[in-house]
Amino acid sequence: MRIAVFYELDPGGARRGANEFARAIKLQGHTVDLFFIDEKDTFQEKKYYSHVFFYKFIPKVWNGGNFKVKLYKDFIEIYKLYRLHKKIAKDIEKNSYDFAFIHGSKFTQAPFILSCLSITKIYYCQEPLRMIYETIFSAPKNLDPIRKTYEKLTRNIKKIIDIFNIKNADIILTNSTFTKNNIYNAYKLNSTVCHMGVDTSNFYPTLKKEIDILFIGTKDIFEGYELFEESIKNLKKKVKIFYLMRGENWVSNDKQLRDYYSKSRIVICFGFNEPFGLIPLEALSCGAIVIALDEGGYKDSIKNNKTGFLVPKDPIVVSKIFEKILSNKNLQNKISQNAILDMKKNWTWKRGADQIIKTFKEAKK
Repeated sequence: MRIAVFYELDPGGARRGANEFARAIKLQGHTVDLFFIDEKDTFQEKKYYSHVFFYKFIPKVWNGGNFKVKLYKDFIEIYKLYRLHKKIAKDIEKNSYDFAFIHGSKFTQAPFILSCLSITKIYYCQEPLRMIYETIFSAPKNLDPIRKTYEKLTRNIKKIIDIFNIKNADIILTNSTFTKNNIYNAYKLNSTVCHMGVDTSNFYPTLKKEIDILFIGTKDIFEGYELFEESIKNLKKKVKIFYLMRGENWVSNDKQLRDYYSKSRIVICFGFNEPFGLIPLEALSCGAIVIALDEGGYKDSIKNNKTGFLVPKDPIVVSKIFEKILSNKNLQNKISQNAILDMKKNWTWKRGADQIIKTFKEAKK
């Protein structure tokens, strides 16, 4: 088969997922071409795809203050993006693809191209537009009346665009049971869970344990930094903690990430209502014990008390779990081995790729 993949995503889990799905499908003998929008072509995608078609789009930077730039971004820039999507859709249609595998947009969530293509469109929805559907991301309440009205207007426009585009998808796949429910609540649309995976030939144990607890993320409250800090205050013994922070000492090299996971006894995953997350899979595959919040996509990827631990947002409970694990090497070894075996058996990218191809074939019957 011939498959066109589209995305306009920043580097991160969603983009990695799109690329890894593509590579797994390509390894089955299919032609998989990428059409993507970004500020510059890094040429890193070539190893995943049969052919890569890059489209340059440079958004203006707005850091507050300049209202003209804000107006441009919210209206003119979005229209220019729509025109570019129409051009890409024409380029895709010329090449006789069997279907398009569409991923998200960092600008509109569900991308315009869903409404521009006539071939079968499978949309992999990582999450609904959270700024619209989750109260935790609501506009600040201290805005003056003019800014409040403007914010309400632009959010409504983004909501309309997102809804219109996603309703043009022929098939919706998603990353977890949690996101599947959110998609239905937001759009009243059905979707099928197709889990992302982990490359166990790339993520595996490499080093002896040197770090007791590894925190990955930022100091943002939504990534659970405050919960983690409160939890470690309750520990009775001193432990070795390492912080791998985005924007500070972050690493994007897989080998470096693998080594951090491998030498850590515990890896923290405290993202609030995390739709899915690749960090748990990568850490588990490297033999680390993942402690994650008992919510969101973590509930799909972690088998509580078997391959990892799911905890409430309670610092006292969390600290007790830390102590329980760190004081028991037999438990560490047992959970670690369970996790490694589970990743190899149930969380390969091939499994997801098989599901994507099967979903398309069944839809065409």
